[in-house]
Amino acid sequence: MPRDLPSAIKTELAKNAIAFADLVELHFDPVQKLTNAQIGLVATTPTGGSSGSYLSNGKLLSFDLVQETGEAKVNQINISLSGTSTTFTDLFLNNAYVDKRVVIYRVFLNDQLGIIDNPVMMFDGEIQSFAINETGDTSTVIVTSASVFYEFEKNNGRRTNETSQKGFFPSDNGMKFSALTLDNILWGKPAP
Repeated sequence: MPRDLPSAIKTELAKNAIAFADLVELHFDPVQKLTNAQIGLVATTPTGGSSGSYLSNGKLLSFDLVQETGEAKVNQINISLSGTSTTFTDLFLNNAYVDKRVVIYRVFLNDQLGIIDNPVMMFDGEIQSFAINETGDTSTVIVTSASVFYEFEKNNGRRTNETSQKGFFPSDNGMKFSALTLDNILWGKPAP
């Protein structure tokens, strides 16, 4: 989608060298605010509430390239966080994380590492899942996040039980014994 960037940012982009940093918000209680900048940054975003500090503590390792399209489709990214301290492992293991909001902004920095104008939103989505990858030396928490359209085509409310089936087809008894069947059911005729 086309962006209408402020003139101060357009001027900065026209220079030979561009300095920028990314801000990531994980909307737990309280909101976790991280940056990949060399120093901690103080910024105000529409989703982060009042002015807040984005920590530059090396815990935001990376995230996938954010690709934008003009279509209403699922945009999914993975965010890598450090798992060497218990901050994120505890956060995900001890909280309801599904559907928590994740927002990523990009800020452009001047020569003194001050933020030029306002942060530019790059991604707004919800956490779908996470995985913890550990090796002998490192631990990483991979957070999979998708745009709010990730369940756009999902049909909610259907179950493989008799009550759900009767709600849609009152005279159908096809799911009457579904709770008792533990093996795979083979459908159709046997192969010749």
